[in-house]
Amino acid sequence: MTGMKFYERYKLLIELIEKRKTGSPKELALKLGIKERMVYNVIDDLRLTLEVGIGFSTEENSYIFSDKSD
Repeated sequence: MTGMKFYERYKLLIELIEKRKTGSPKELALKLGIKERMVYNVIDDLRLTLEVGIGFSTEENSYIFSDKSD
């Protein structure tokens, strides 16, 4: 497997979502070292694993946890 290992990828993704710094799906793919299509699969898997809503905010240009309060 090229790029980051599974655990590292998910840890980084959670951190980026919490900080609201994922960028667009294309930018996120570059940060994670995966293809853009895989970003959607990883986000869906994270939604199921954490049982939390994750949406994309166009205002912030980032994925965000929709069930978390700030």
